[in-house]
Amino acid sequence: MSRKRFTCIDLFAGCGGLSLGLEQAGFTPILFSELNLNAAETYMANRKGEEIIPVGDVYSLTDANLAILRAYWKQHRGIDDVDLVCGGPPCQGFSGIGHRRTFRLEKKDIPSNQLFQEMIRVIKAVRPKIFLFENVKGLLVSKWSAEGRNGEIFKQVHSEFSRIPGYSVRYELVHAKDYGVPQNRPRVLMVGLRQDVFWKSEQMSFDLAREGKAGEYDSGRLELPKPSAIAHGFLPNPSGIPPTMCELLSDLEDPDYLSKTETDSYPSAPQTEFQKMLRTLPSGKTLGKGDVLTEQEYSNHRPEIRKKFEYMIENNGEIPEAMRTKKFAQRVLPKTWPDDGPNITACSLPEDYVHYCQPRGPTVREWARIQTFPDWYIFTGSRTTGGRRRAGDPSLGIWTRDVPRYTQIGNAVPVLLAQKVGEHLVKLLNREVKPS
Repeated sequence: MSRKRFTCIDLFAGCGGLSLGLEQAGFTPILFSELNLNAAETYMANRKGEEIIPVGDVYSLTDANLAILRAYWKQHRGIDDVDLVCGGPPCQGFSGIGHRRTFRLEKKDIPSNQLFQEMIRVIKAVRPKIFLFENVKGLLVSKWSAEGRNGEIFKQVHSEFSRIPGYSVRYELVHAKDYGVPQNRPRVLMVGLRQDVFWKSEQMSFDLAREGKAGEYDSGRLELPKPSAIAHGFLPNPSGIPPTMCELLSDLEDPDYLSKTETDSYPSAPQTEFQKMLRTLPSGKTLGKGDVLTEQEYSNHRPEIRKKFEYMIENNGEIPEAMRTKKFAQRVLPKTWPDDGPNITACSLPEDYVHYCQPRGPTVREWARIQTFPDWYIFTGSRTTGGRRRAGDPSLGIWTRDVPRYTQIGNAVPVLLAQKVGEHLVKLLNREVKPS
């Protein structure tokens, strides 16, 4: 949709869901940061031959190094201004899945919960035309300690982004399902537009630093402004109808799946437009019946687990009483959505869900499709791992975590959501829409 390719830097990029959607909208990544080696390898495996600078630790992006990079981009690639800096700092401390953990540690003591400060520092050093911050819904109500106030973390985050000189900032709580993604997935999106680019001499009315109210805001005496990024043109209006699970996954159903460990070729042609879209290669070719299919490996469930799943599928998701646990409740992926749309959210725990018609868990490819990754996108690293290794143990000072393929996918921004946000940002940069 763009008349030119715009540049972006993706911080805390994970396996590349946000970058991929932005690329589909007209952006070209020139740098990404990702600390986890498996996720970073996935990112680069899908972008071979592209001139992208990989960075592991965001702390290595010092102001001095960023100045050198800006000079390099200007001299060798003709990039005067970076168009977009985007990122979703790690959110394990704020997400709903984190509430399952029993770690006795305050959020203020978890280092990753402070990484938004590093994103702010990079924005100040690079001065992009736009920045985009993404995080989980739980950020809106989280508090730094048990004695804190609900929402105090987001108040600080919003305040500090709003105080970046020369930017007007708006945020919104969006739901991926409202943009055609086959899951609910609520997310906080915050957008900053550089005032000299989009308004010249004009400024937005809400500027905490200019009004001298930052201290009042941080103390909790000033209420957080209502979400308004969509109303003010910083983000796109909702659009798109999410496909049902059948419309999304039916072409991957292999009637002989029980006799094999994986299905390595498509058992049928695409049956819906959504499936056709996900099976279309960057070259434009659409994969047909018999073409190579990746990541369709099946979990080796015990017979009693398969019986449990069969019972659940036949009884509207009800779990047999003898097999109920207090740890968590599995759900069957619904064939169709309720009246208000998708009611699931893909996270890092595929064992939470059962396939809608086959007594098994979802495959990596099916998990990726729920996040609207195209089928050509490959993932590296182990397929899955134990829950404790996947979570680390902050209470013991163990911050490193395994990030297997399912977790990489579950942590990603849905590609279609990122694409629609990116298309709107392209319109802003092309002056096709004007923020207010």
